[in-house]
Amino acid sequence: MNFNLFTFNNPKTQKTKDNYLSIVLHLSPAKMSGKNFCPFSKIAGCEDSCLNTAGRGGIFKKSLNGEYEKTNVIQQARYRRSRLFIEQPDIFKKLLLADIKKFVGYCYVKGKKPAIRLNGTSDILWENQIFKDNKTVFELFPDVMFYDYTKIPSRKVKHIPNYKLVWSYSEANPVYHRKFLQAMRKYDNVAVVFHSIIPKTFKPKGMSISWKVINGDENDLRFLDKKDTVIALEAKGKAKKETNGFVIYA
Repeated sequence: MNFNLFTFNNPKTQKTKDNYLSIVLHLSPAKMSGKNFCPFSKIAGCEDSCLNTAGRGGIFKKSLNGEYEKTNVIQQARYRRSRLFIEQPDIFKKLLLADIKKFVGYCYVKGKKPAIRLNGTSDILWENQIFKDNKTVFELFPDVMFYDYTKIPSRKVKHIPNYKLVWSYSEANPVYHRKFLQAMRKYDNVAVVFHSIIPKTFKPKGMSISWKVINGDENDLRFLDKKDTVIALEAKGKAKKETNGFVIYA
């Protein structure tokens, strides 16, 4: 199935359950497109080890002089989508709505329920983006479940019934970590990137209680997770070598 903007054959999003199908929107993270799509990525320590480098997005060919190229077709596609969003937002939003409508129709034919992740490699406040008829994408598709991870502590989406946000943990910066402790009260779950060993329980730094840990790599449907759990994600791409506090060594 082909889309203008979304990725349908992402290995993780295909690990679905409870009769769901999922698609994800990948843009160029941080400032790679010329606009910062991840405003807390630097302070949270995830800018250099972003999931953007995982899977095929991190495979770079060797040039004739023996050095690795700095881009590939995956990165180029993400950049083009990002520039379209920046330069021609109206066209981008029309394509996005058309893709969602197409996906919903596909799910209906297959007898599946649609789920959509808008921030695959970005952290955009989609609750503030206005689309058709002065409505958000969540209002235009009330029967579609949307979900994302975020590192922005000020986001407020509890009033949106079909949008689930999971807080993304980091110990890379003391100031940011204090914001995490405050923001955590607004979120049901927290996602933690672990280096290799995934523990059964995890106590966030600065807290007195430990949370039960579940394997977040088994599927991508975060809105089905039980409350007060740590979503364990194994480090991928450049994150495998990260030591700044974004990736946790259990």
